[in-house]
Amino acid sequence: MLKSLVLFALAQSLTGEGFYPIGEHHGVKVFRKDAGAGIELGAEGDIDAPPEVVLRVLTDYASHPRWVHNLSESRVIDKQGSSLDVYQRLDLPVLSDRDFTLHVTWGAEGDARWLRFKTANDKGPPPAPGAVRVSLHEGSWLLEPRDGGRATHAVYRFHLDLAGSFPSWMGKGQAGKDVPNLFDNIRDQTRYYK
Repeated sequence: MLKSLVLFALAQSLTGEGFYPIGEHHGVKVFRKDAGAGIELGAEGDIDAPPEVVLRVLTDYASHPRWVHNLSESRVIDKQGSSLDVYQRLDLPVLSDRDFTLHVTWGAEGDARWLRFKTANDKGPPPAPGAVRVSLHEGSWLLEPRDGGRATHAVYRFHLDLAGSFPSWMGKGQAGKDVPNLFDNIRDQTRYYK
């Protein structure tokens, strides 16, 4: 029952949750939601690989620094069945580095796959020297099969507060541009997981 509720919540239309469109690039529609603090974005687009392959790309956190923009470190601290605790560090232009630990869970509901992540700094190391600790970073992926299971329609959403001092307009603008590139990078990575 809980999985069904999670999948239902993830499947709701982004616009039905208060997101509004801000652009489209490379077949990825990007949405923003006016958050009190931080950046809250959503996106949806198609990936030419089955949902289980896309999920393998997403859960291979140790490989993320190779293809996730500005991610300098991604270290799995603990793995338990369908969950991970992952320490990550962002190397951002102009700003001080940011770091955080995520608790990640994933599963399946029928042919669809889902992944959720949320900051869990108590499960990771203390803040790295020179880095600002991020306390709000949460989001999800919903991966629905298309084309007889050979492709995936992906819906991604996240809420991130980079903490520290920086102009929020700068973070929102850059994040909105980076999301289509994230989809492109996932599309590229799927060839290694088939």
